[in-house]
Amino acid sequence: MNVSDRLEERLTGVRLAVLRELSQLADGHDIDLYLVGGSVRDILANAPLNDIDIMASDNPERLIASIHGRGEVEIRKASAFGTWSLTLRAVEVDLATARRETYVHPGALPKVFPGTVEDDLARRDFTINAMAISLTKDSWGDLLDPHGGLGDLEGGLIRVLHDRSFEDDATRILRAVRYTCRLNFQLESCTGSLLEKGIEYLRTISPDRVRHEMERIFREPCACAMLEMAGRSGVLTAIHPGLRADSVALRVIDAQAMQKDRARRDGLMLGSMVQSIAEYNVESIVERLNLNADWARLVRDVATVRERLRELEDEDLTRSRVYRLLHGLHENAIESCAMAERNRKAKGWLRLYLDELQHMRPLLTGSDLMALGVKEGPAVGQLLTELLDARLDGLVESVEDEEELVRRALSDLSV
Repeated sequence: MNVSDRLEERLTGVRLAVLRELSQLADGHDIDLYLVGGSVRDILANAPLNDIDIMASDNPERLIASIHGRGEVEIRKASAFGTWSLTLRAVEVDLATARRETYVHPGALPKVFPGTVEDDLARRDFTINAMAISLTKDSWGDLLDPHGGLGDLEGGLIRVLHDRSFEDDATRILRAVRYTCRLNFQLESCTGSLLEKGIEYLRTISPDRVRHEMERIFREPCACAMLEMAGRSGVLTAIHPGLRADSVALRVIDAQAMQKDRARRDGLMLGSMVQSIAEYNVESIVERLNLNADWARLVRDVATVRERLRELEDEDLTRSRVYRLLHGLHENAIESCAMAERNRKAKGWLRLYLDELQHMRPLLTGSDLMALGVKEGPAVGQLLTELLDARLDGLVESVEDEEELVRRALSDLSV
């Protein structure tokens, strides 16, 4: 089957010109070149094409050498496995060597060896990602589909290539969740059974690799649906028993459409996943995902907020006490707890803190206090705290009110 029409329709302009240029250079070295993986899938599915992944049949070093010195070219060696990242005339291309791989034990990084195009496609995760389109002059546009990927693409199915796929690399379980939701596909029935049986192998995956796959989910427009699927299928609890998919919080995040504020969205999704964390050893989840300092603080602060919810349900709680309970905690931790909280009283306090209380400050400054006669030292900080509490609780409203409070405090001190 030749798909050159679809290839050229989707890769118009400079991107198509770059591929033709690479094809011509490869042909001069008797190297067969292929478009592979997700690039092929997205072209055939008429989906947004973000990445251009190409594969060389042999000796890509000669192709790389011939690219050097051409205008507007940047070349970066990406790994010892024979992969490069190229930027040619502002077009980014990932180039890899055809290879085969073996897994010494479940969860291990693969051992990689030179291989054929067929070997390379056979090591892929799913059939829809195991296709290639020839970029070689004499076979330009020919589709290589040894595993029936086109049929699964047309049928809306996610199918693994072999029965040990999830056992070899359990990160494929998280990728299966991503593709199922992103493409609105279904797991092929046998693949669904294999995924269910293979969940236990998630424990063999290193913290960095698990976190990396979670970060890739967070970047997806339909990340919340993916996390819900991961929760329903037991994937999250297999990673750590303290992880859950809180549907209420996730739907709020989805409704707010925070695509442009990715850091906040990522933090809220992580916060929504650890709402049960107070029941577990908090540090165990920090270690399981090898979280960076900001995300580790977020997880710890979610646990702190959850522990303080009982007090936030108190009918006699003052606004200043709410401020003291929540001040200094990670904002995304507080907001994710507010999204998930079912108790109306506690939820209301969390929202009030986020929307109003955390932003309140006394009208007087430390310099103002000293001008009124407060001696420099601890008394300044103590009085600023008292002024803030008074403002939070509505006991002062103006500069004059605050000055009067300070004068009364000075009078009490003089007595």
